[in-house]
Amino acid sequence: MKSTVAQRRDDRQIERQHRGGGRCTECAPRGGCLALLGAVRRRVDLDGTGVRTGLGRLL
Repeated sequence: MKSTVAQRRDDRQIERQHRGGGRCTECAPRGGCLALLGAVRRRVDLDGTGVRTGLGRLL
């Protein structure tokens, strides 16, 4: 299991790859990305503030 710091770093990389309609190596052929969805959910869970920012607003 990755440390929180390592997971946040990986999540930021996934988010950067998707900016502007980009795709990462985990994107499904149909256009959905479970890696991005997981990153967004972790961000909302980790912040714990109830305020959704960035990609977290999409949830």
